[in-house]
Amino acid sequence: MYCSKNIRLFLYLNFMSKIITRSKVCGYFLIFSTSLFLITVPDLQAQDRPLTADEQFNLARDAAFSDDNYEKARRLAYQALEKSPDYNGIRIFIARLYSWEGNYDEARRELKVVLERETSNRSALEALINVESRSGNLHEALATTSMALKHYPGDEEFMLQRGSVLYSFEEYSRSEQVYASILAIHPSSRDAREGVQSARLKQMRHTVSLSYRHDRFDEILDPWNFYELQLSRQTKYGAIIGRVLYASRFATNGVQFNLDAYPSIADGLYAYLSAGYSDASIFPGYRFGASLYKSLPRAFEIEGGIRYLNFTTSETYIYTASLTKYRGSYMLTGRTYFLPSTTGNSLSGNLLIRRYFGTAQSYVSLTGGYGSASNDLQFAEELNTLNSWSVTVDGQYPVNNRLLVSGTAEIDSEELQSYTRERISFKVGLSYRF
Repeated sequence: MYCSKNIRLFLYLNFMSKIITRSKVCGYFLIFSTSLFLITVPDLQAQDRPLTADEQFNLARDAAFSDDNYEKARRLAYQALEKSPDYNGIRIFIARLYSWEGNYDEARRELKVVLERETSNRSALEALINVESRSGNLHEALATTSMALKHYPGDEEFMLQRGSVLYSFEEYSRSEQVYASILAIHPSSRDAREGVQSARLKQMRHTVSLSYRHDRFDEILDPWNFYELQLSRQTKYGAIIGRVLYASRFATNGVQFNLDAYPSIADGLYAYLSAGYSDASIFPGYRFGASLYKSLPRAFEIEGGIRYLNFTTSETYIYTASLTKYRGSYMLTGRTYFLPSTTGNSLSGNLLIRRYFGTAQSYVSLTGGYGSASNDLQFAEELNTLNSWSVTVDGQYPVNNRLLVSGTAEIDSEELQSYTRERISFKVGLSYRF
């Protein structure tokens, strides 16, 4: 067989040499055609050969990461798995695809198949912890971190996952202990250091704040001054805030006591409740407020509420509604106020744009308001506003983990029944968390 092939090759080369001798052009053409055929034959044979499990797996990964086609990737991966049923890497990849699509039950099922065969499979354990955490099964996630650390004691990645799960449980003290243990073993772990700081911040449930505001008018009125002391506490039901406001205006001093709360009602639904009292003539005797906030798809939030002010000679209801959109580091809020009255209804609105810098405690805001109802009605004379506009810039900056500074600058104009009041205001504040 081997000799016959050599004889045929010898005869073919002898034939080609004679053709080249007689006609160079024809000979070169035949050589080129034959060479091209010999080159392409192996490729055609390779295309006819069935793909291996690894080659099929590579196609699946290309479909997922290059084409963002998870359905195609999963189909190709299952085809690869049929060729190699014990290939754990393929099954874990399929589980991750399910997890990325939010199909946690299927992801969990695939990962448990792997762990039944190989209880210490590192990739499967890491993926299962993520699946249980994202699906809200925090108890299962915590149990899986315990199982993982039995196989890999002191492992940085599994300890970080455990600290994160405890943080989601709001077990901030235990979370801090885990992150501190990581730093004892891996002193250069940046994630552990950030975890310690975050857990400590969450354990600071109290904030005390002191602020001063100065209002200066273009004419007629003397400057007004306001001092406010505030104490807030974070609870598992929401924030509770107590405020004492001291004001000096119209050559009269007065104190107002306020209590605010932001109770959580359900997932994506919370409320604002507020009450205040003062026996000073410059403040309403009683004030109440209530609002409901509801999260909507696509990072929207809607709110509707009511405010009540009881002055010596009148009582007032104010209705308010707002729509907020979160996009990246920005928050955009549109708000309207409606004040019904027997002498004529009043309506106003404002637009706020806020830019966050890394955390919710660091931001800069710009607000503009316009209308016949005061955007921040606090005093009796503001009930008679015919028209108003305002522009406000405010911001807050964390000096460190405990100390925050804030500032506000505002210019506004209010057309009252007897005169127009133009004002510029400045406010500075200092907050301490503990």
